[in-house]
Amino acid sequence: MNREALFAHFRPEERPFAERVLDWVYRAAEKYQPVQTPFLDPRQQFIVRSLVNREPDIGVWSDGGYEGAERCRMWVHPPHFPPDELPSGLAFLAIRPLSGKELKHPDVLGSLLGLGIKREKLGDLLLHSEGCHAIVADELADYIRLQLSRVGRETVSVEEIGREDLVIPEREAIAQSITVASLRVDAVCAEGFRLSRSKAAQSIKSGKCKVNWKVVDNPAETVAEQDMISLRGFGRLLVEKIDGRTKKGRFWVEVLKMR
Repeated sequence: MNREALFAHFRPEERPFAERVLDWVYRAAEKYQPVQTPFLDPRQQFIVRSLVNREPDIGVWSDGGYEGAERCRMWVHPPHFPPDELPSGLAFLAIRPLSGKELKHPDVLGSLLGLGIKREKLGDLLLHSEGCHAIVADELADYIRLQLSRVGRETVSVEEIGREDLVIPEREAIAQSITVASLRVDAVCAEGFRLSRSKAAQSIKSGKCKVNWKVVDNPAETVAEQDMISLRGFGRLLVEKIDGRTKKGRFWVEVLKMR
C-alpha cells in the first residue's frame, strides 16, 4: 500500500508523526530493535497502533504509570521479543508545596516546561490535596528533582516515589452515543455538550476549544476517532468511535464526556 493511501485517514499535520511511526516500525521489523516512544497523547497512540497493526509480527504496548492514564510511552518491538524484558521508562515524582496550598495543573506544567523540558517527556500530572504526582521520563527524574524549586508562586519540594504511591484522582466520565450531521468540531461539541450549534461555533471562534491540546478556532475543523476535544467551561469529550451512519445519513459517534 502506498503512503498516500496509508495516511488517508490522518490529518495533514499528523503525517510527520505518522512518518516517524513508520520509522519505528522499520527499526523493529528490519533491524530487530525495540523502540520506546516519548509520551504520546491518545490520538498519537491510536496512530501508532493503527500503523503497527498492519505488520502482523510487530508488537506494541503502552504504559502511562496507571490504568487509564491519558499520556503513555509505548514500545514498538520485534516479533517474539519478550515485552517483560523492556523497562517502563517511567519515573514518579511527588511535588509538594511547602505552604500546604493546592497546586494548579497549568502552574505545574508551566514550571516543568520552564526547565527546558519538552512536553513529550512528561506524562500525566495528577493533582491532589497535598500537591501533585508527576509521571515523567525516567532519564529526567534526577534533573527535575534537583532543579524544580517553585511552581507558580509556591516553593515546592520534589522527591521520587514508587508507582504504588501514586494518588489517582477520580474522574467523572459519562459515555454518550450521539448523532451528528457532519464530523465538524462545532457539530460534535453542540451535541456532546448539549449546546446550540451557534453557541458552540462562537466558543470555538473565541479560542476556547482545543483538539488534542491544540487551540482550534475554525468551527469547520473535522474530528476523528480518539480525538480529545476540550471546550472551556464545559469539560472534555473523547471521540471514542465513529460508528457508521443512520438511515438519514447522520454519523453515529460514541463519546466519553469528562468534567
